[in-house]
This record gives sequence, structure tokens and C-alpha cells, in this order.
Amino acid sequence: MITHFSHVYAGLQNLHSLLGQEKWLKAAAGASAILVQVYCPDTDCERLQELVSCLGSRLPGAVVVGASTVGEIAHGRLLTRQTVIGFTFFESSSLFVVALPCEEGTQYQAGIELARGIAACPGPVAGVLLLATPLCMDVAALLQGLEDAGHCHPVFGGGAGDYAAMRNSLVFAGSTMLMCGAVAVVLSGEELHLQSRTYLGWRPLSKVMRITEVDGLLVRTVDHRPAFEVYQRYLDIANDDDFFLNALEFPFLLERQGQLLARVPVAVTAEGALQFVADIAEGEAFRIGYGDPEMIVSDAQVIHNEARQFSPQAIFLFSCGCRRFLMQEDVALETLPFEDIAPSFGFYTYGEFFGTERLALLNSTMVVVSLREGPALPVSPSAAGAAGSESAPEGGDPYANKHARVVSRLMHFIGTVTQELETLNREVTKISVTDGLTQLANRIRLEQVLADNLALALREGIGFALILLDIDHFKQVNDTHGHMVGDDVLVRVAQILAAAVRGSDVVGRWGGEEFMVVAPATSLEQATWLAEQLRAHIAHADFHPAGRKTASFGVAALERGEDLACLLSRVDSALYEAKRGGRNLVRQALA
Repeated sequence: MITHFSHVYAGLQNLHSLLGQEKWLKAAAGASAILVQVYCPDTDCERLQELVSCLGSRLPGAVVVGASTVGEIAHGRLLTRQTVIGFTFFESSSLFVVALPCEEGTQYQAGIELARGIAACPGPVAGVLLLATPLCMDVAALLQGLEDAGHCHPVFGGGAGDYAAMRNSLVFAGSTMLMCGAVAVVLSGEELHLQSRTYLGWRPLSKVMRITEVDGLLVRTVDHRPAFEVYQRYLDIANDDDFFLNALEFPFLLERQGQLLARVPVAVTAEGALQFVADIAEGEAFRIGYGDPEMIVSDAQVIHNEARQFSPQAIFLFSCGCRRFLMQEDVALETLPFEDIAPSFGFYTYGEFFGTERLALLNSTMVVVSLREGPALPVSPSAAGAAGSESAPEGGDPYANKHARVVSRLMHFIGTVTQELETLNREVTKISVTDGLTQLANRIRLEQVLADNLALALREGIGFALILLDIDHFKQVNDTHGHMVGDDVLVRVAQILAAAVRGSDVVGRWGGEEFMVVAPATSLEQATWLAEQLRAHIAHADFHPAGRKTASFGVAALERGEDLACLLSRVDSALYEAKRGGRNLVRQALA
């Protein structure tokens, strides 16, 4: 059986008196292990040392850990600039603590060392509480080291904050104070059961954009423009001392390994790069997101119900500071119901840690950890239903939760408009790069594809080949049968080409009766074989009423150091040689 008490710190004298009360003495006397979590609004090490000393004298043997915050949670409610202390008394479990200082460039190795420390702990590990300082270290690298070392236990916790000052944060274990480091508490026991859940509640708003240059935790460019322009253009956010406070509700939303992740920028450099505390990879696509209070509350109700079914004896909450900034007074809608299930305690973070074999550094989420010793208690149907109920109590305040309701309506409106604009933009884009007659790529699109393939060849050494073809004696079709029949011939040839090329090839109308195939990662011999196949398909087709038609082909592959103008000139010359040689032929371009 786990017993948990949450306390709002009101000075050493008050704490001494509190710990001398009978219920505290009784809980401590029967405990196999005691976990004390201290979450505070500042990094005053001297004050914290006095607090830790007091706790150690009254609860000898207790594991005391803590972090600075951007908001505190006790009894299911948000507190601001208060020091809160959570006392968790275990009846049969064990606790082991590891504190690791981290210097720049050592985070990955620290993660490996942490995994070794966890593996050395005796008994079955139920989970690991992790606290770290994301303002001065790459926590994603720490988690990656932990993951690569074969860690396979649930990890939960959060990054220490500093009330949006974005300068210093702190974690500690006992008297060891770390301005740059990590603290892990390993929870172990045969009877200890743990359930961890996370949810986001942020929706994408903007068009899709792409990260084009990254330097560590700095995102330098988005779509090849300074990254800060995203916030300046779409949200009119200035690069000033309030940037973090103005941007934290609008994270980058990206999908990674099937999971939607949020990334919140914390600062802007003089060059317009965005500083993050969580990793973003070059090439990742994202949208600007905004929290939907209605979705947050709905997701919270699902987690409330799952927690109730688990029958916890204590609940730890680690919620991103963005959520309380977004939800304001409505933030209790997601946290307070946990207190009706079991004593709840935690803090608002600069990033949340979550996962088992695959570990994630999250932003803008809520991580909920339910704990109990022993078997789950049966849950009555009425209690289970209450956790998932969305209906307001009869006679309740009709104006309650007005902030969440209004914002959710605006979110729906913006999302619908964005979707409509994206659909229209896709249609316009398709029209602009599609040949109206044949529905193949037009010359504009082909030139884009050529430029992209050339860039890939220069960057990674992956070449490509071109096939240029011209319908033989096409002018006779127009002169004899008219332009309508001529258009039908062009459409039929386009259909033959589209059906015969490979999935990676791009086929388009280069102009008039000329067509082009761009064949990525293809040699001259492979492209020549493909051209022969295309030539045969066209020669054996019936273009009624124009009859049989043929086409001449030129083939060229990109040479080392060659530019597009030279490549196009060579393939055009090869096509001319096929025409001059009698038509219905394939000719390779000379190197």
C-alpha cells in the first residue's frame, strides 16, 4: 500500500511541526522506502540545502529529489511560485537514486552511464523518475544514450523550469545540487505497479513547412529562410525579451515514428535562428500548432478513466508549462479530477520525458503516472462512468469554462479555413505544373525535377538519365486529319508513356509533340533499354484514325561535372541523330 501526502511549504518551523504529527510518524515507521519530491519556483541552493537537511533529519533514509519549475501541482491544483513537497511512503518497494552532472557534449555518454546504474539496481524495476535541466543540456541525447544502452523500463518525469526567464534551472538529489545534469530515481518492487500515459491536445494550424538547416538544438532555416520568420510572418511575434512567452502556445508540430510531437522555441539568435530545448532533425516537416482546450479536456477524461480503472494509490503529474499558459483558469479541468482518484502531485515542466524501450522528449504534453502496491481494487460502474462523463451537472453554471469553449470554436474555424486553403492550394499547384491536354507534368514541372535531381547528384553522387522523344511526322497528322485528331494522338502517347515508365520516373510533355522521361538513379544502358520498350509500345499502338505512328528517342545520362544545359543539349542531339537515321530509333548521346 502506498501512502502519499502533498504539502505546500510554509517554512522550516511549520515543516518540523508537520512531520511530528502522528499520521506522518506512523507512515514513516511502516515504510520500506520514502520518496520526497520537492518542486520549487527558484534555484536558491542555500534555501534548498536547509530544506533538504530538515527533511533528512526528520525522515532519515528518505530519497529526496527535486527540480525548479514553471508552476507547481499539489492536490490536483495549479500553484504559482510556491514550493511543494510530495511525500510518498512505500510499504514494500525500494528506491535507488542516481545523480549525474552533464557537461556540453557528454549527454549521450551520461545516458549510457544512467542505463548502467539502473541495470545494477536489485529487484524488478517498475519505472524510473527522471528530472533534468534542459536549458543547458541536450536531454534528447541523454535519452538516446539511455535507449541505445538497452534500457527497457518505463521512464517518466520532466525538465526543470525557471518561470520563463530561460536562464537557469536546477535539479537535485539530497544535498547534490545540479545546475546542469540529471537525477533518476529507480522504483523497484515485486508488488509495485505503474501505469504511465501521455496526451497532447495540440492541433496543426498552418501549411506544411520543412526544416532545412539545423545546428544542434538550433533550427537555422525553414524552407531555406531564417526560421524566426515563421513566427514573425504568421503570428506577428517580435524578437524581444517576451519571445518565449508569446511563442510557447504555438509549437512546431511534427510526426515522428507515428507519434505527433510538439517542439517549442525558447529564444531567437541575432541571425534569426530558433533555439529549442528538444531535438528537431533537418528535413522534418512540421506545422505550427495551437492547443485545443476542448481536445485537451476530452483526452484528459479518457486518462482519468484509465487511471481510475488502474486503482492507483498515488498519481504523479508532469505537465508542460504551455498547457497552463493556454488553459489559464481552466487548467484545473484536466488536473483536478485526478485528485478524486488518488492523491496527485507534480509540476509544470520545460519538456516531459516518456517511454519504455523508445524514449521521447516531449513538449506541450501531460504525462500521468499512476502507482500502487498490490492488486487493483474493483471499480464500481458508477465511479468508472463518472470519470468519462462529459455532461455538465444539472443546474450548473452555463458560463463555466467559457475560455475553453471560445478558443475551441476559434480552433475549429481556423482549422476548417486552413484545410480549405490547402485544398485550393493543391489544386492550383497541380494546375500550374500539369499539361492541360495530356495531364502529364508540364515543362515547368520537368525543369523542377531536373534541378532536384541535379542537386541530389551533386550532394550524394546519385546520377540520373534523360529520355527525350518526338512523334515522327506529327505535322502530317494535323494536316491530314485536323488538330482534334492530333490532340488525340498526343493524349494516347501520353497514356502509353505513363503506363510503361517505372514508379520512380517522371514523364512529361516537353513541348509540342516532344515528351521527356526523367529517370533517377538510372544508368545510360538502363535508360536505353527503357527507351526501346517505350518505342515498341508506341510503334505497336493503333492511333485510329491516324493509323500507326512511331517516335524517335534520344537518351543521355548525367556525366560528372556536367550542368543541365550541357545534358539537355546532348540528349537533344541524340534525338536529332535518331531522326536523321530514319526515325523510330533510339540513339545514345555522346559523352
